[in-house]
Amino acid sequence: MRDKKAMVWNTIVSATVILFFVGNIIIYYGMLYSKTRENIIKDGEINARMAVEQINKELSIAVDDITLTSYTLDNMIRDKRSQEEILDFLVNQSVAVSNIMAGNTTGVYGFINNEYLDGDGWVPDEDYVPTERPWYIQARASAGKVVVVDPYVDAQTNTTIITLAKMLCDAKSVVAIDVSMGPLQAITEKLSEQENSDYEIILDKNYQVVAHSMADQIGKNYAKEEGSLGRAIVDALRGAKESSFFVKHQQREYMVYVLPLENNWSYLSVTNTTTAYDSLQSPMILTIIVAFADIMILLYMMINANQKRALSEKMELEAERAMAASQAKSAFLSNMSHEIRTPINSVLGLNEMILRECEDENIRSYAEGIGASGSTLLGLINDILDFSKIEAGKIEILPTDYDLATMISDLVNMISKRVEDKGLVLTTDFDSQTPKLLNGDMIRIKQVIT
Repeated sequence: MRDKKAMVWNTIVSATVILFFVGNIIIYYGMLYSKTRENIIKDGEINARMAVEQINKELSIAVDDITLTSYTLDNMIRDKRSQEEILDFLVNQSVAVSNIMAGNTTGVYGFINNEYLDGDGWVPDEDYVPTERPWYIQARASAGKVVVVDPYVDAQTNTTIITLAKMLCDAKSVVAIDVSMGPLQAITEKLSEQENSDYEIILDKNYQVVAHSMADQIGKNYAKEEGSLGRAIVDALRGAKESSFFVKHQQREYMVYVLPLENNWSYLSVTNTTTAYDSLQSPMILTIIVAFADIMILLYMMINANQKRALSEKMELEAERAMAASQAKSAFLSNMSHEIRTPINSVLGLNEMILRECEDENIRSYAEGIGASGSTLLGLINDILDFSKIEAGKIEILPTDYDLATMISDLVNMISKRVEDKGLVLTTDFDSQTPKLLNGDMIRIKQVIT
């Protein structure tokens, strides 16, 4: 029953220890996972805000240029300047703007006073109709505000271009400036190279890629794709209520942090969280190994302690059994000694009467032999009884006057037979100065000498 209770208790303790370590591992990994997730979102936010700041800075230069140009053209239209003067202004302004924007523009142009004028000197084809171009249509629809037209590939430079346009004071004329997407593309590529994200993306209001850290994605319309990561991002973006959200695609999870740009554009910083979480595997595995080792050591210590306790209990039980056996033996010897000593005392008493009353020398000789042997037997019985007393811790010393010669004679008689059987010679030698009568416990002395 005791072993069964110990086994149940050990099982409960072992299960508690294992659950404790497993719980700690889960909590630790959960905290590590949460912290990593938080850091990913934070990095995405930093990338997005940094990019938006740089993009707005780039666009603000173009917005300032087109605003200043439109202000001058408004005055020239009010003053009814000639088309030649307006064209000269556009040419000069194109050079100035190109210098300001480090060559990231082809110049200023527009449809002014029912005529297409280009400061860069570009002559359109005969089928080119300015009033049907997006920059003209969107500018007139914006009620005098600067509008950013969706990107397109410029036929002259074969580069991706965005157009900033503004309607002039006569409500018919429109001035525009083309800006290369090169600087915006460079921003996305540079931020992606910092390894804080996997993709940096600029989408227009129709979910077409304006700029991407992977140049081959530029111009794609993610809303029209099927089964791509871009389509998954767009689907999630449409229902997103927070700046950051998560997207699953092909058994991988991506964190997307989005910030708005002008003209309903969006800037997205995309991070593959699956790759980031893979870095947690090493500390996780190490933690499991350490925890498993701790559990094994603890269980070993518990098992060892249980074995020691079981061995100790077994030894205690055996000691108790040995003690009980010893006590039983002592009790048996004591009882037997008492039982045997009683008839011997009777024999010795009767023999004493024979010695007193009988005058026949032969009979007296026999009686004296019986008395000596009976006394010897009684001494042996007393020795047995004394041994039991020793084991019980109850031995007593009873000093009396005794005859030394008699004691030695008794000893010789006790061992002479064994001496003869071994072929030895026993010689007694008395010191003449030794007193005949001594005081002590003769029985104990005989026990010691024997």
